[in-house]
Amino acid sequence: MLVTRAAISRAISLALAGTAAASVAAAFAPFGWPFELFSHFRWQLAAAAFGLMLATAVLRQPWQLSVAAATLALHVGSGGLLPRSAAGHLAGDTCNGVTLRVVTANARFTNAEPAALLDWLMRSEADVIALQEVTPAWAAALQPLALKYPYQKVIAREDPYGIALLSRWPAPRMEAVDFAADGYPSLVAEFQVRGRALQVIAMHTHWPVLPSLQAARDRSLQQAAALAATHPGATILLGDLNLTPYAPAFARLVETSGLRDAQDEHVWRPTWQAGFWPLALPIDHVLVPRDACVLQHGTGPDIGSDHRPVQVRLQLP
Repeated sequence: MLVTRAAISRAISLALAGTAAASVAAAFAPFGWPFELFSHFRWQLAAAAFGLMLATAVLRQPWQLSVAAATLALHVGSGGLLPRSAAGHLAGDTCNGVTLRVVTANARFTNAEPAALLDWLMRSEADVIALQEVTPAWAAALQPLALKYPYQKVIAREDPYGIALLSRWPAPRMEAVDFAADGYPSLVAEFQVRGRALQVIAMHTHWPVLPSLQAARDRSLQQAAALAATHPGATILLGDLNLTPYAPAFARLVETSGLRDAQDEHVWRPTWQAGFWPLALPIDHVLVPRDACVLQHGTGPDIGSDHRPVQVRLQLP
């Protein structure tokens, strides 16, 4: 059965209507849920609009071409494809402090094969490791790392909100904090590194699929940002934040905390569903002081989770 030109045009019209509607919703992300959900997929929506623009140009459908071009402009013209990080940070040739390597990884609480993650962590040479979705089984699997990372705080849970912080360095303070007052822990650690105070905040916030969950996520981020902003030393905030750099809440986080995205020069670096482009999102982050020098950063390999780990090497000023 041959597909007619009219049938193709109708299919493109339906795809264009859906892409345009989702793109308009993304533009209303500052108004919160549910519009913010669409803002996380700006790159996918922009790519769809570009593809539809080419298709309508081939079919010579002026009105469809105009709608596709306007939809693409919603993303490109607004700067919505760029990370909402702090502009004009102070890093340059001013860094002569301690150099450290930090890692965040979502282990996935249903992952029954820990070998891939453990092997990668052993080879990472990280100084501080933040892990999310740590179950009792994962806590047992992490025990071989104790020789290399003797300073640990592990809160194992059967749900996806277990969390752990592992360190080479002594930590006078390493404690659980319930930022959202909802029973789900984050971890805050205080280090003294070569005479300098360093605070590390490890988090796993809620996936914002419901208004109440987005509100809880935002409370957690607001409280963590305030803690970072008032700390007298340097702060590193890292973890599965369930938030992309394209959303207004990310801009509020970096502005309030005084931190910046360690990977802000890379606009496309998915960490969740990284192997499936339509759903791939960068929601695992490392935020560092604005005046720190990021020497190296990157996303790690497949570790048997639906997330990829993130590793950053930085030097403090």
